[in-house]
Amino acid sequence: MTGSREKNSKFAAILSQLRKERGSSQKKAAADLGISQALLSHYEKGIRECGLDFIIKCSDYYGVTTDYLLGVSESRYGIDEDYLYKITNNDIDGSSINTVSQGMKILLETAVASSEGTDVIRYLHDYYMLCLYRGALTLAKSGKLSSEMFTLDYTIGHELASAAISLLDARFVFIEDKSRTGDYINKSELHKIIRDAENYLMENLISE
Repeated sequence: MTGSREKNSKFAAILSQLRKERGSSQKKAAADLGISQALLSHYEKGIRECGLDFIIKCSDYYGVTTDYLLGVSESRYGIDEDYLYKITNNDIDGSSINTVSQGMKILLETAVASSEGTDVIRYLHDYYMLCLYRGALTLAKSGKLSSEMFTLDYTIGHELASAAISLLDARFVFIEDKSRTGDYINKSELHKIIRDAENYLMENLISE
């Protein structure tokens, strides 16, 4: 019985913390989750226990694993810490890999908690995806990955990924500007150039 109360207390604290990090009021979060504000308040205070369906809904809403919500795991996104530990200890310079993995985790968690979370998370996701893609291309060139995994020619894929990363960096300038000025510079010449460049890439290099 004590274990059940402890689990519910962890869930209540984490549920409340995630809502506050998101910057949502109880009223807004409750409406989004399809329950009354009073019921959400009871869940966040640990007065009432919720069902599995609500836990899954919260997991999707806040973008974290159910294990994190229940206090079973400290990893919000399902990163296997034991697996990372094994990788770093089997590598010649394990500290470097560990630094990269922990740095990525900190960036993602910071993005989730920030006021511009959605934009920042999308930027980081796309940026890391393209960087990992370039790394996979390098491994493929050296024969460590099957060529069947790739549709694009290695050289073309690498150049496109590099170009896309540069465009992401340029686009992120607008997110920074919004944090300083409160609005995007949508009508600037740079925005027009980015839009035209992206249209050109889509029409001439990516679309069939």
